[in-house]
Amino acid sequence: MLTTMSRHSDMSDDTDSPDVKCFQELPDDTYEAIGSEARAIRKIIREQQNLPIKVMKYLRFTNVPPSIAEEFSSSSARHMFSYGTRSMIIKLVTGAHDTASRGLLCEVRDVVRDMGLRRSIRPVGSKRVRGMSSSKEADESWVPTQPIPGRDAKWPTVVVEVGVSESYQKLKADAEWWFPNSKGDVKLVIIVSVNRKAPNIKFETMFLDTVVSSLRAQWPRYVPTIRQSITTSRDANKPNSQITIRPAVPLTIGFEELFCRQPVPPEHNIEISPDQLANISSDVWKEQGL
Repeated sequence: MLTTMSRHSDMSDDTDSPDVKCFQELPDDTYEAIGSEARAIRKIIREQQNLPIKVMKYLRFTNVPPSIAEEFSSSSARHMFSYGTRSMIIKLVTGAHDTASRGLLCEVRDVVRDMGLRRSIRPVGSKRVRGMSSSKEADESWVPTQPIPGRDAKWPTVVVEVGVSESYQKLKADAEWWFPNSKGDVKLVIIVSVNRKAPNIKFETMFLDTVVSSLRAQWPRYVPTIRQSITTSRDANKPNSQITIRPAVPLTIGFEELFCRQPVPPEHNIEISPDQLANISSDVWKEQGL
């Protein structure tokens, strides 16, 4: 059953901590600069994108006026902005990054279409959403087509966050951001952690798990929790070798999590099979040249 979070329920952390964690967990090689002018920001982005080493990279700009952050848009980058500190994070994405997110998008789309529900859910990709004190873009996301009473329609129900394994803590912080900021309207985050040097990808699903609090028994606590963790890999020295999936189970998106309603048979959960995860992984590795 889908857990519905009360807008007055207690989260595991204070309201500012998700934003803080997203900025604290930036990798050591994050490029930092002042971003008081849009022209300077775009110049630095172009320079970083033209570097010969094609890996995903984070840029952090300080002293960014909100007007600049709100107007910023790039198909080759993802953006997060803190209104309190006027700091902006730019995540430069690579071909492998896009291949992973689009692969999941296609698989979800096919299952939804086969159930005859293509018009019931709308893919909104990296559409920016403003939370309590910051705004953020996902890598992929979906929103129910019809308004749902008591639910803020700006929030997706399911989100995808893609990153590299060396930045896993940052990736996990990005995933956790969605739950408290949406007051539980985001039901599931799919985390895709791509190893930048070896053919190894970890697919995870994160949801809000209910924890009983002895100190605040009147309200349940909701803790972002990993529900599934599936790893795909193959021999780095044998590009044509068989792909191993551990555990060999489908990656599951609950029907209620995506559509915010109970399924009516033959409607069912969205399951991305081990073979489909292997195909997505193979495409990512080809893009990486592994």
